[in-house]
Amino acid sequence: MTSIDRTPAEPGPEARGPGRIAAVTGLLSVVGAVILALTGHAEAAAAAGVAGSAVAGGIHVTVNIHRRPPGQD
Repeated sequence: MTSIDRTPAEPGPEARGPGRIAAVTGLLSVVGAVILALTGHAEAAAAAGVAGSAVAGGIHVTVNIHRRPPGQD
């Protein structure tokens, strides 16, 4: 809100919440993707990275993972 003398008002503490949530979500998605990639789960790492980036960016993404029994390609 701008005051009568046109100086910007200080944002309240509630204004920082969504930004912090987005930053933490992005950081956790990067960490999760790296851990999954290092443990040999490249597809899951890609999905985690895309989903985390989408959440941090405000985009809704649905990921369906279908597991196949060993030996089936």
